[in-house]
Amino acid sequence: MEATETTLEHRMLIDTLGAFGDGTHASITAEQGILLLEGWRNALPGNVGTERILGEITALRDHLKSGHADGETIRQWLLNMSSHMMILSHEPSVDRATVPQLQQLATVFRNFTNQI
Repeated sequence: MEATETTLEHRMLIDTLGAFGDGTHASITAEQGILLLEGWRNALPGNVGTERILGEITALRDHLKSGHADGETIRQWLLNMSSHMMILSHEPSVDRATVPQLQQLATVFRNFTNQI
């Protein structure tokens, strides 16, 4: 990974965790979600192991942009992303300093799905 990608990934982790808190009482608008998803799309291309998450991010972004967001569909994509993040956190290519944040974000997404 190049330094600029690592910096953007780290910034996206911080921004996303900040927006969702622990996920139990988050209030994220569709527009905020789209901005976060766009940021992740910029941060992840070309990184080994992120293809699954990138596909989910793109699908969720497109769903939110449609203006006809379905809670159960959003919930399923977030659960899928959470699972993919946990798997990714065990990949040897992932910076060890990033692992706790990836695992925290996976938990936050699972918590957030209980609100949907």
